[in-house]
Amino acid sequence: MSNSRPVNIRRNIENYGDPYISDLGPNEVQVCSECKSVYHDQRWYLESQAQEALKKSKTELGYTVCPACLKIRDKMPGGIVHLAGAFLISHKDEILNLIHNEGDRAKSINPLERVMDIETVNAGMDVLTTNERLAQRIGKALHRAYHGEVSYNWSQDTKLARVNWRRD
Repeated sequence: MSNSRPVNIRRNIENYGDPYISDLGPNEVQVCSECKSVYHDQRWYLESQAQEALKKSKTELGYTVCPACLKIRDKMPGGIVHLAGAFLISHKDEILNLIHNEGDRAKSINPLERVMDIETVNAGMDVLTTNERLAQRIGKALHRAYHGEVSYNWSQDTKLARVNWRRD
C-alpha cells in the first residue's frame, strides 16, 4: 500500500550539545587515528578530500578519534531505521544496496555521517546510523524507491531519530 501523503522531513536539526562533537579550535588540524578523516578549517573531511589542504597547512598535525568513530565504538547511534514487511524479505539485497549507497553518498559529503551497523531483528532489520540526518535520508530514499509507509520520530533532545519503514 502506497502512502500518498507528503513525507515530513525534519530539516533543521541542531547539533549543539552533542557530547561527541569535540571542541577543536578553528586552526587545528587533526587526523582520526581510526578512520583517517581529517579535521581542518572547522569541519571533518575524508582523507582523500583533505590532501591538498594538509599540504598547504602550516599547523602541526595532531591525532584524535573523530566523533563518528567514537559513536561507533560506544554503540551510540544518532538514528535508527527499522525496516519491516514481506517486501523487505523478497527484496533484501536491493534494499541493502540502497542503504549502503545512501551511506556512501552521505559519507562523501560529511565523513561523520555513517551507517554504523545493520542488525536483523525478528522479521525485519535495524539500520544504525551515526546521526539523525542519515537515518532521515535512508527513510526518504526507501520511500522514494519502494513506496510503503514511513514515519519519523525524534527524542525530546533531538539526539536520536527513529525512522520506521514498512511495505507488505
